[in-house]
Amino acid sequence: MPAAAAWFSRVGLPLTPSDRAEVVALLRGHRLLAEAEVGNVDSWAEASSIVRAADWDGSSWDDEEAERERLWMSAAERMGESALLRELTEIADALTQSVRDAAGIAAAHAGVADATLIRAASGATLLAAQQSALASIALEGDTHFFTHKFALFKSGRWPLGLHLGRYVVF
Repeated sequence: MPAAAAWFSRVGLPLTPSDRAEVVALLRGHRLLAEAEVGNVDSWAEASSIVRAADWDGSSWDDEEAERERLWMSAAERMGESALLRELTEIADALTQSVRDAAGIAAAHAGVADATLIRAASGATLLAAQQSALASIALEGDTHFFTHKFALFKSGRWPLGLHLGRYVVF
């Protein structure tokens, strides 16, 4: 994981062509998201509304969980479950403080002090890091949608997921 990742530094900005290309690659690699439109969120308030929305599309979350479990089994076969757990724990431990700090700073710069939202942003980043690592360990890394999702986080974005037919990126 890069030490100099730009965690949350580009949230709220318009999507660039490279952001859009990353999102499109993510969508093409996900069987439930292939037809989704790309959506952009431009404020922490809007991101908060989406994170808390009752009409959140849980089907893509369920599918991601099933995929995470599939990758876990494949990766555990390759390296053993204990070693895999140790590897994923090390990844999370190495990133936790910098991700939390970056989320807090980005939110504070926008005048946001919502600790729950900051924890959600941090947690989503750490989950994406572990998902991407699983894809890599299971030898599916470069084109896997988990890899594209984590690339968005590393470039300063927060992919919020599927909401009302759009894959929303902050």
